[in-house]
Amino acid sequence: MSIRKRNTLSGQTSEYHYEFMQSGKRYYGVCEGCTTERTATTFEKNIKSKVKKLAEQDSIGALVENFKYELIGGSKITLEKAFDLYLAKPRRKQPSKKQQGINRSQWNDFYAFLTDMYPDITQLDKVTRQQAEAYIEQLRNNGRYLKTVQYNRSYKLKTISPSYQTQTNLSARTVNAFHKTLKSVFAKLKEDSGIIYNPFDFDMLDNDSESREAFTPEELSLIGENLNEFVKPIFIFGICSGLSKGDICNLKWNAIQDGWIITKRRKTGSSLEIPILPPLAVYLAEQRNKTGNNEYILPEHASMYESNPSGISYRVKIFLEDLGIVTTRKGSVRGRASSIKDIHSLRHTFAYMAGCYQIPLPIVQSILGHMSSEMTKHYQAHADRKAKEKYLAQMPNFLDVSAEQKKISEYIIEPERLQLKKLADTLPLDKIKQIIKNMEC
Repeated sequence: MSIRKRNTLSGQTSEYHYEFMQSGKRYYGVCEGCTTERTATTFEKNIKSKVKKLAEQDSIGALVENFKYELIGGSKITLEKAFDLYLAKPRRKQPSKKQQGINRSQWNDFYAFLTDMYPDITQLDKVTRQQAEAYIEQLRNNGRYLKTVQYNRSYKLKTISPSYQTQTNLSARTVNAFHKTLKSVFAKLKEDSGIIYNPFDFDMLDNDSESREAFTPEELSLIGENLNEFVKPIFIFGICSGLSKGDICNLKWNAIQDGWIITKRRKTGSSLEIPILPPLAVYLAEQRNKTGNNEYILPEHASMYESNPSGISYRVKIFLEDLGIVTTRKGSVRGRASSIKDIHSLRHTFAYMAGCYQIPLPIVQSILGHMSSEMTKHYQAHADRKAKEKYLAQMPNFLDVSAEQKKISEYIIEPERLQLKKLADTLPLDKIKQIIKNMEC
């Protein structure tokens, strides 16, 4: 009998001991926590099973694979539940709801690919480099695996689920976005699922997408002469502040403080302090009376950004093309049209013009909110308000503000003058007469 209590001078031991042979080798020890012969027998059986399995391993790789839960911990995580567990992981900055939806769509496409092509793989830790590379090849050669994509968005206080057909040809940038998401999921759940090697830990594709171009002074002059009510604030904010589409459309009045825009970039969360240049100050003075008590500076744009952000880009694209400005170009590698002039080009234009007027790079970077949080903090320490005001004042009025607007802009950054002008436009006539009479006394 291999399970027994040992005899000692003071009698039998309280714990059970096991002893057996495997492949010519003797194994023995204490059955930990066993108080009955039955539990001790079960304990020994488990030890025997592990020893037998260990003896059958013919390589280091097989050894690690079969004993990875014992070696590095973790448990079985199914592909179906993986993304929700990934989202629940703590991180320095939580992605927006919109970005979470995009990432979930990318994961679901990969999950559908595995389910159809490798039905035996249901756990996260069973995915190999071979399947990961096969999926990236699928994206590169044939586009998404799921050709119809459905998503949720808000529309008139309701949640709707529209769908669209995906493109066959994806840019390298888009493929890399999928790759990055999938790699991140496996990395975040590595310890929890007992993953030894991240299957997506291989090189991404070279980015063959066209970069945005800045608007030329001639184009800016043409744009300034033809601005309509919808695109006007986008161009004024973009040129004067370097803010992105989302930051422009969702800017609130409480961010306007004593001649400054004090806000945070929606994309990165970095803090921004941007002096309000005269053309923008003029527009804000006009817009204040139009919006009433609305919290957003551009209520129409904020509403459209929530329900249909691509509609804003589309309007700008049509506006530019009607002026004869080329907005797209076919890529040299894939032959696929890429956007080269759009709303994002305004940030490039801001940076380019700032460079032309020799505004120091730290000033420009602190306004655009680029770089990591650590680098931004480092540069912003040198880009104080006086420096921003000094250098940005050199930049010309790109969109050619009229003489009347220039006159207003001389004092618009002074909140007292702005308040007095608003009172003049809103006070009853008898009140105004009384104020004039008091001033004459």
